[in-house]
Amino acid sequence: MQGDELSFVLTRHWRKLGLTLDEADFTDTQATASIARITGGNFRLFHRLFVQIERILKINGLSVITDDVVEAARSALVIGTT
Repeated sequence: MQGDELSFVLTRHWRKLGLTLDEADFTDTQATASIARITGGNFRLFHRLFVQIERILKINGLSVITDDVVEAARSALVIGTT
């Protein structure tokens, strides 16, 4: 996934969490860039990462996906290096 496809999927996942993705918001832009970098467009990894993002938001009572939330979610995943 990349470009419009990635943007579409990100928007849907944000909505699923009850949030609104605002591309003009620096925090949202930074988080989406981190997600794109971490997943490399891999849909399966994208889904696994969002499961962890949702878990971290609930545990910490957060209502905004930040770069720190994305990094915490990434650290909870076992991702091989290539």
